[in-house]
Amino acid sequence: MATSAETTPWQASGRLQAAPLPEFGACALAMAGGYALLMNLEPWLPHPGPAELVPALGLGLGAMLASLRQWKLAWTLPLVAAGGALLESSLGGHSLLLAGAALGVATTWVRQRRQVDWMDLANGALAGLAGAAVSGAVWAASAFGAVGTSVFAGLAAALLLLPTLLRWKPRAHVPGAQELKIRLAAPYRPPVQRASELYAQLRAEAPDTDTLDGLAEVAAWVYNLAQSLQTIGQQLKSIDRVDLIDRIELLTLEIEETRDDFTRDRRLATARHLEQMLRHADQLDLEQERLSSLQDYALAYLEEARVGLTLARTLPGEQTPSRLGEVLGRLRQGAVDGDARRQSAREVHALA
Repeated sequence: MATSAETTPWQASGRLQAAPLPEFGACALAMAGGYALLMNLEPWLPHPGPAELVPALGLGLGAMLASLRQWKLAWTLPLVAAGGALLESSLGGHSLLLAGAALGVATTWVRQRRQVDWMDLANGALAGLAGAAVSGAVWAASAFGAVGTSVFAGLAAALLLLPTLLRWKPRAHVPGAQELKIRLAAPYRPPVQRASELYAQLRAEAPDTDTLDGLAEVAAWVYNLAQSLQTIGQQLKSIDRVDLIDRIELLTLEIEETRDDFTRDRRLATARHLEQMLRHADQLDLEQERLSSLQDYALAYLEEARVGLTLARTLPGEQTPSRLGEVLGRLRQGAVDGDARRQSAREVHALA
């Protein structure tokens, strides 16, 4: 009965979102500083390995300094960069490409490991390749003087941080009319159609992109809850309560007249299963009411937001739509609570 769509709105579009400017600048400076420091100290450092080892360690040190918030794992980044340089050297290569790619992957994973996916890691590898190649080329050119070359090479090395500083922020998908016809039966479409219409009006009037993202999620909840209501409705249609009650009453009469212990036990077990189906139907009814109330709540907020934005145009002092975070919090919490109820019911049923 549970649907993953209920707790995770289907996300199909979005926008590129940069980290706040102070964070962006601090990370770039930390990366540039770490790389430039080791490159300027290179003449005084021992060279136990290939010539690319010190620049690789510089990249790793910069990435570590830029990732100090993740200090439990950040210390591994210089080791990853050094390992990449040593591996490439053992294969006969004389560049920082492997070290940069490995460091880009590792840095991306360390900085956002709770949200990372394979595409992020691929972007990290490409950014690491670019950072290592461009920084090495700038340093080799030495066209800006000692200080200038250090600064520009360090900033070029900061390219490997881009996948963690420029993030794709998905926006909840609001379905169109054709999609609704495919995915929802006619009785469940009207609330979603209304939500889509309201969102289309709000999209042209939303004061900022963050507000638009939130309104899109509210509209998506109306759709996702409709899918869950459809699933529950299909389950309830398959349960004939009158027939179940009649069968239970008939079995009760037969049990009273049955003398054979084996037959009586089987009929008792059958009656218990039928009674359990009736209890499941009651639970489905309750879940249907709860999800329907959440859907009405989301739809009412979209109605309020549309009127509020119209009011804001005529009364510029008004700030609308208000309470968007509260509404989203209630919708998300309602879905989480529903998942918890169903999990508890499954566990109790398994124990029984």
